[in-house]
This record gives sequence, C-alpha cells and structure tokens, in this order.
Amino acid sequence: MADRAIRSLLFALLAMMAVAAVALAPALAHADDLTPEYQTLDEMSGKRFAYVNGSVYNQRIQERLEGTSEDFYPSLSECVAAVEAGKADGAVQLSYCCQLAVNRRPGTVVLLPEPVADVSEGFFFPKGSKLTGQFNAVIKRFSEDGTLAKLEEKWVAADESGKTLPEQDWDAPNGTLKFATSGVIEPFSYVGEGGQPKGYDVELALLIARELGYHLEVTTIPMDSIFASVDTGKADFGGTLTNTPERAAICDFSEPVMPTTISVIVKSKEASSPTGFLEVMSNSFQKTFIDDNRWMLVLSGLGTTILISVCAGAFGLLLGYGIVLARRSRVRWVGKVVDCFQALISRIPIVVVLMLLYYVVFGSIDIAGEIVAIIAFTLAFGATVGSTMWTAIEGVDVIQEETGLALGYTRWQVFSKIIFPQARQQFTPQLMGQFVSLVKDTAIVGYISVLDLTRASDLIRARTMDAFFPLISTAVIYFLFCLLLSWVLHRIAARIDVTNRPRKIEGVDER
Repeated sequence: MADRAIRSLLFALLAMMAVAAVALAPALAHADDLTPEYQTLDEMSGKRFAYVNGSVYNQRIQERLEGTSEDFYPSLSECVAAVEAGKADGAVQLSYCCQLAVNRRPGTVVLLPEPVADVSEGFFFPKGSKLTGQFNAVIKRFSEDGTLAKLEEKWVAADESGKTLPEQDWDAPNGTLKFATSGVIEPFSYVGEGGQPKGYDVELALLIARELGYHLEVTTIPMDSIFASVDTGKADFGGTLTNTPERAAICDFSEPVMPTTISVIVKSKEASSPTGFLEVMSNSFQKTFIDDNRWMLVLSGLGTTILISVCAGAFGLLLGYGIVLARRSRVRWVGKVVDCFQALISRIPIVVVLMLLYYVVFGSIDIAGEIVAIIAFTLAFGATVGSTMWTAIEGVDVIQEETGLALGYTRWQVFSKIIFPQARQQFTPQLMGQFVSLVKDTAIVGYISVLDLTRASDLIRARTMDAFFPLISTAVIYFLFCLLLSWVLHRIAARIDVTNRPRKIEGVDER
C-alpha cells in the first residue's frame, strides 16, 4: 500500500511539473517593443473576449463591436491566461488593472493601443441606505481637497513600499461597517502580506468610515457574490463597481471615486523565447509562496479546509447514523421526512445549498461563513452516509434479524450486535472514499467569504497574474493531503475490522 502510494505521488508530481513547464515557460519571456496582434478595436469585430465574473464591460464592447462572443472567468489572471492560450482574443478590464497584468506577463501580452470607453467607479449600497448620502458628502469633500487624487497616485504607483493602510485607532461611536470587495482587482482591492486586504478602495473606505465615526470590517468574496452579500445584509456596502441602469435599479451608487478607462489585453505578434525551466519554477515559487509571506495565506486556507472537512465529516457520520435509526423507526411519518430530506439534498448542487444557507436561511444572522459551510457539508455528507449505510444494512439477510428476535434479543440488540457490525464491513470502504470526496468538495466555500485553500490560490493568482503555478501548487497540496487522509483512514479501518483481530476459542488449547 505504501509503495503504491509513493509511486502514485512521484508520478503525479512529475506530471504536474511537466504541465507547469509547458504553461509557465512563456510567462517569463523577455521582449522589447512588442507589437499588439490588433492595432484598433474595430479589428476585433467578431472576436471572443474574456471578462471577470460580475463585470459589465461586455456591454461596452457590444456597443462598439458586432458579432463578439464572451467568456467569464473568476479573475483577470484567468482572462489573461485565456488570451495567452488562444481561447480568447482579448481580456477586458480597467486600464490600471490591465497595465499591471501586462507588466507581470512580459513577452506574451500587451495593451491594445485604443481604449474602449471612459468609466467611473463608485461604492454601492442596499436600496434606500442612509449610507449613500453620507458617503457622497465625504467623497465630494475628498474630491475638492485633493484626497482622492493623492490616493490614486499612491495606489497606481510602481513603488510598493508606500502602499500601507491606516490603523483603525480612532473612536467609532457608530459601530462597525462591513465592506465586501473582490480582492482580485489590483490596484483597487487585492490581498497583501499575510492575507491583509488592501488597495485604493479599501483605504478610501477606511478614510470615509473614520470621517463618519465607524470602524471597518473588510471581507473578500468572489465578484459575483458581492451583490448577494450586500442585498441580504451580510455587508453594508460593496465596491467599487461601474454604475449601470440595471444595477442602479436594485442598489444605490455613490458618487464616482476614480475616473478611468476600459482597456483590452491582446497577444503580441513577437515570438517569445522562454527562459530555463528551473528559472521559471524558481520565480513562480518565489511569487506564489515567498513574496508578501503568501505561504501564510496558503497555510491558513489549508487549515480552514481541514477544519471544515473534519467537522462536517464527524457531524455527517452522526447525522447519517441518525438517518438509519430514523428509517428503522416504526413511526411512519419519520421515515417519510427522512426520505424527503435525502431526496432534497441529493438533487440540489452543494454550492446552491451553501449559498441558500448563507444568504437566505442565515441571511439576517451574523454567523461565520465557516460555521455555515460546516452545516451545509454536514447535511450533504450526512445524506450520503445515511444512504450508504442503509444500503449495506438492507443487504444483511433478514433471516439473521428474525433469528435474533426468536432467541429473545430486542430489536435494538439485534441491530447493534448482529446487523450493524456486518453492514459496517460493507459500507466502511465506501465512506472512506466519500470523505475524501468531501474534502475536495469544500473547494467551493469561497463563495461565502471563507478563505479556504482554493480561495487562497485565487487571491494569489489575481495578484501575481500567474494562472498556472498557484493552481499546480494547490493541486499538489490537495493530492498530498488526500493521500495522507486515505492512509490514515485505511489504518483506522484496519484497526476496527474484527476480521483482523486474533480470536481465542474457549476450551481449545492454541498450542
């Protein structure tokens, strides 16, 4: 077993390194005076564009060009990777973000010389929120006294040393405001050293909160979940986003805080000459784990993944066992309730269950996302465990139960001493595989502002603009953890397997 696991590990690592070599080699290519594949926006009529989830920039492209198609990705790094791989002809985002992306992917992509349109970004609030007017008053004052201009100069500068946030050491008589931001759009909002959210939006929100007598609590969640978070009251405001009539119909926007333009990233015509494999791997490792102590972000995400998996697995086992007992109940309606629960959970995607619990069931309750994730995966895993256990129990010959009852045992004694031990030998291997699958399924908890291993990878990729190495690293970590978990579970299963225990027969001399 151990030798097979080691061989599998070595094979997987070699395969992943080979993929990384092919994917990363062009990323560090060196070229000067690159020529864009397209010179004007009109040349891109009928082309395919890549956008970040939640973006509305596709509307501006469609206003300018005919026959275009579109794909949406979690962050700009994936959009750029799509352009590099030929899956998209252009990646569309705000000009500051595009320029940073091009700087970090030299030799493969460049900015289209012609911008798409001018836009202004603003914070957004629930419809009718009193915060809208309060924020507008402060933003207007900041615009007049030059604060906005200074913030813009600070956060778009190349020098990272001065990009720090003020400490929240002021009095907050009005309490704490909850601010939801994506954390993947530098320089507006991104994750810095130690997983700390920072950027133009974050500092501006801090300064406004100070002016209004609040402290600020910042959470980073995927762009397409921010609206749900603000709408359900999980966050007091979000941003910054482009104000459109469709969005303005469901939420209130502040005054614009930073005028900018929409740009397009396209491939360069020049062929790239890749650097050496070792240099590529070294630089990518440095950016992914060492810079800004990002290893701490990965470690924190892994800890959250383990916490959710272990808790949901333990509670799910108890729930599954409870489902089995409920099915054996002689109260008819109890069995019907269990059947409805299992049918409901098994036919709804777990990501939908997760978001329904967070934004609807617990929408008005201040509850940690980790707790909601544990509840959601407990329900899903419990339903699976209950079904697996019940199938194995049904497979035990009914004659054995009848024989036990005839010998004077109670129904509970027959179940606990005769039926369940036999069924356990059948369902234990299946439950081990299902628990490992549970660990992998937790990769979706980032939708409810939980920083797990996958979400940590997303934040790192958005900052480094390296769409491959963080993914490869995350895959390796998941593989190693699941391999270790499988080994531990098999050891536990072997210890509780009665067939592996030495048996002593009374009255027989074993010599």
